[in-house]
Amino acid sequence: MTGGRLARLAVCGAALQGACAARPRAPAAPPPPIATFGEATRAPSSRRWFHPERASEVVVVEAGVAGDRIATLVDVPTDSCAVLIARGTDSVEDLDLLAYGEDGAVLGMDEGVDRTPALLICPPHPLRVYVAARIAAGHGLVAVGVERMPPKDAERVASKYHARHSQADTDARLSAWPGLAERIAEHRQRLGGKWSDVRRVAVPLDARIPTRLSATVEQNRCLHALVLASEELSHIELSALDDNGQILGRAAALGRDRSLVVCSPITSSVSLELRPQGGRGVAVLVLSQSEPGTASDIDDAWRVELFESGTLDDARAKTAARLQGLGYAKAKILKTGVLQPGRLDSATVALPNGCARLDVLAGAPVRDMSARLWSADDSLIAESAGAAPVLFACSGGGTARLDTESLARPGAYSIELRVEPEAPASLTASPLAASRLLHHMLEHGLIRNGAQAGKIGHHSLSPERLDSEDVLVPLGRCVDYTLALGPGSTGAEVRFIDSQSGTELAWSRGTHATSARVCAVDAQSGGTVHARVELRVAAGHSEALSTTHMSTPAH
Repeated sequence: MTGGRLARLAVCGAALQGACAARPRAPAAPPPPIATFGEATRAPSSRRWFHPERASEVVVVEAGVAGDRIATLVDVPTDSCAVLIARGTDSVEDLDLLAYGEDGAVLGMDEGVDRTPALLICPPHPLRVYVAARIAAGHGLVAVGVERMPPKDAERVASKYHARHSQADTDARLSAWPGLAERIAEHRQRLGGKWSDVRRVAVPLDARIPTRLSATVEQNRCLHALVLASEELSHIELSALDDNGQILGRAAALGRDRSLVVCSPITSSVSLELRPQGGRGVAVLVLSQSEPGTASDIDDAWRVELFESGTLDDARAKTAARLQGLGYAKAKILKTGVLQPGRLDSATVALPNGCARLDVLAGAPVRDMSARLWSADDSLIAESAGAAPVLFACSGGGTARLDTESLARPGAYSIELRVEPEAPASLTASPLAASRLLHHMLEHGLIRNGAQAGKIGHHSLSPERLDSEDVLVPLGRCVDYTLALGPGSTGAEVRFIDSQSGTELAWSRGTHATSARVCAVDAQSGGTVHARVELRVAAGHSEALSTTHMSTPAH
């Protein structure tokens, strides 16, 4: 660059500097106003977010636009109530708030046209609640929070937030239920014994997904669960499950009502699973507890024992009488021994060609057991757990090893084998999947023995490959589609889709086995259902077995 050009640039720079120095600096732009949340400002304090006089907790804060969801899991002690709250900035015009259990059960919804939704949930409810705030209109920041309180304070706290589904709403709904007191008295008279109220609650139910609620059976007492359905619901199923998810028993159908009694020698927790086979609506769940010393007066025809209280001989005699009535031959006793918690007891067993049922029985004080059956090449054939594990062994025969463990308390046990003479021969091609298929169907009341398994389908599934088939559900019938995985994959999924509209009718997922149900119980909805079933796995690759089971729903 030449000297003359440098000189000219220097002159221009000096002139510009002088001009900038002479010109006054423009005032800085004011900061944008702080977004407000109702009367509160956006601040980290939960009191500023939700209610200035309440000790609420902010769980999550996120930004979104119309259609977005801000979701989180909230822990709520099983003996506490909680108000779930959502608030947005002024640019969020409409917010919806939804709460679900971890199993997908609907716990509450506030879908009104407002910017300040809130929900009250009270026992029974799961320990962890899935909360989602949905932006129905507008955009901006949204906060989701919770305030926990004892049940006695629930109504007062809920009124501060104008929460929906308050206890007062529930009480009003129950008091208006036709003939509630008379129907409760009628059922208690039929059961025998003396009862006291534990809880009465209105439960929203949906045929597409089961609803689960927790309950406690006190020591040497019985818990009575009574479900009364509204007109919108049809053919409700009520089951009691233990801590392992094993089905303890199912409710008897008395017209539209469902009644189930669970008794236990020790204080125990159970889950109650409710699911209608058709419709969406509200049912009343009435929980009652037997008075101390009256459990023995309750009719045995209605009660389910959570744990065995008799001897091993009592358990064997009871099992033999029940299975003989289902067409099973006399059992072959493979082993009798003593279980110690934390130690495996192994037995070599000879399996027949085809399918066999193995019952692991124990007497008091054994509470819970685990059993695994291994082939001669150390491959898993079957597994089960619970108070009385049942294993189905489908193979070409030969020796196998059964490992049994007591998970709580020592005691005597025995292993009994009964042949399944009419089980489908195709089950032996995939022993582990066959065992899981039969066990799942037995636990869910779809079959009573292996001969009722039906036509078996074979599938090769992976996360990148799904399989499907068409299913016809006649009017007045239900179809259960069960899928069980072999070794190498997890996350079994069954999904029913309406072939004409593409609407999802039912969906279910399990670790190694699951089943989904579709019913055609309402002629007004079109009668016969034409559906497509999709089968998937979440991880791995394996062979899988499936079957369909058709039934007539109970009244």
